[in-house]
Amino acid sequence: MTILFLSPEIPYPPQSGHHLRTLNVLKILARKHRIHFVGFAQNRKDYHYIPQIRPYCESVALFPIAPKGYRPAFLRVALKNLFSRQPLVAQRYLTPEARRWIERLQNRHSFDLVHIDMLALGLYRALFAHLPVFLTNHNVESLRLYRWSRIEQQLVLRLYLRYQYRKLRRFEQEICPAMDRCIVVSETDREHLQALCGGGRFSVVPNGVDTAYFKPVPIPQRPGHLIWVGGMGSPYNADAVDYFLAAIWPEISRRHPEVTAEFVGESPTPALQRLAGTDPRIQLTGFVDDIRPLVSAATLFIAPLRSGSGTKVKVLNAMAQAKAVVATPVAAEGIEGVDGEHLTIAATPQAFAAAVSALLADTGRTLRMGAAARALIDAKYSWEVIGRTMDQLYTLSGPSAHQRTH
Repeated sequence: MTILFLSPEIPYPPQSGHHLRTLNVLKILARKHRIHFVGFAQNRKDYHYIPQIRPYCESVALFPIAPKGYRPAFLRVALKNLFSRQPLVAQRYLTPEARRWIERLQNRHSFDLVHIDMLALGLYRALFAHLPVFLTNHNVESLRLYRWSRIEQQLVLRLYLRYQYRKLRRFEQEICPAMDRCIVVSETDREHLQALCGGGRFSVVPNGVDTAYFKPVPIPQRPGHLIWVGGMGSPYNADAVDYFLAAIWPEISRRHPEVTAEFVGESPTPALQRLAGTDPRIQLTGFVDDIRPLVSAATLFIAPLRSGSGTKVKVLNAMAQAKAVVATPVAAEGIEGVDGEHLTIAATPQAFAAAVSALLADTGRTLRMGAAARALIDAKYSWEVIGRTMDQLYTLSGPSAHQRTH
């Protein structure tokens, strides 16, 4: 098949869960199909990564949009969106230049299927009246925004998030049923979106792991060492780190004065920087090209996320390295593991601290949990397993199925 692949970003470098999934799906589809990639760029460096995905694509085109943050260009877009029925996340990606390029591609090529990577590009559905269109929902976007609004401390931003949440929820209700198929990453997300949309064609294809890359490595472990991995520029990761430091770390350090905690990722929060400057047990590593040695050396992987949605790739990667993971319910969402066997799920600060303490005190249990986690990844979350599912889904639900239902 010839596939038009629309993505809100170029999936390189593959540092985030979104990029990892998009890049691996791109590789999987490119094995048997011809891909034309259309994406968006928030800064100039994004264009430098085009050569990294070109081997998987017949063509690659990127179009500039206003970068997120408190910058004049983005604030103008956000202000204009106050008077729009569409959510900001969707409106900012709908550009005349991208529309014209997509129309030109359709005139030049006979596409069999359109892959839309994330709900934010849902407005482009209107350009493909006679083609099957698949939407990948990396998260339940309205749920993610709602959870963020619940923990946001700034009143004005919290009110704005609630306003956008209502628009985004309505947008999901309109866009998902308009797709020939919606792919979600977990059964939890499928149930939520089906209830929200009153139906629709949903298929579960979980996030995956490169199990040849993320694997157990027999290197010496640092006793009593916790590790967090994830850039803290996003509000979800920033809140997770600050929540851990304020509500969980004091109890862990009281029970285990020798424990250390390492935070790997860009944009450390002010609270983390302050504590790292006064407590030598808090280690601030920053971004690294290869997290595997650091994770392998840790005793436990911590995932204290309170907001967000979808399956957390960082957790799957740690489990693939046979690490025992302590996670909040949000961080464990969508992972078909048994609490206490494949990972430990803790809903409160007290339960989280107690779970970390129990695993630190029982090396045998920690090792058994790590081994069970790796076995679960091999069985359900390997990209090879997921690749077969993806290929079957696109082949069976592609042009011929579209013709039967339209």
